[in-house]
Amino acid sequence: MSKLHRRNRQQLNLNRLLAKLPCLQQEFPDPADFWRAFAGLADLIVDAADPDDIDWIACQINAMLEARGLLAH
Repeated sequence: MSKLHRRNRQQLNLNRLLAKLPCLQQEFPDPADFWRAFAGLADLIVDAADPDDIDWIACQINAMLEARGLLAH
């Protein structure tokens, strides 16, 4: 599988995770519960990634969290 195809597939999974953020925040108002649920979903993406893509995925996850005000600069 080409790197572009992998990234497109990973971006689709990241977009799905981003779309779930509001629901996760509503479903898990306690921060500890939210982070546990979020980490479980994010780990699925990271665990399925090619080692060469893990840093890129981590940056994408951090950017989505920062955009939602969930990660300090």
